Amino acid sequence: MIIGSIGVGLFVLIILWILTLIIFVVGIKYQNNIAWIILIVTTILTITLIIIPLEDPKTPIEGGDSFEKDYKFVYRVILLSFLIASAFLGFIFFFLLHCVERIQPKAIKQFHISSQ
Repeated sequence: MIIGSIGVGLFVLIILWILTLIIFVVGIKYQNNIAWIILIVTTILTITLIIIPLEDPKTPIEGGDSFEKDYKFVYRVILLSFLIASAFLGFIFFFLLHCVERIQPKAIKQFHISSQ
């Protein structure tokens, strides 16, 4: 089924990533680990759905031989590279902004030594 020259699989991925974005934003706001888990699961699911072949790419030609054509290979590689690059940048920014964040200690205002 094709809607406006876009397949159903792309709509599934778009809806999946929109839901992931919503859950991720809410999870980060409430500092919940479900945000990172859902992001990893969605990334793995997207990569899996991209790797699964859609149809048999062998098409017979006039001579009776067959050849393979994969017009979507370039788009899959571009999407996979984008996913890997965005995940890598996300982990770098997470590390820089959260893991190595400087914590300023508060000054001690009163110091009492209790004696017995």
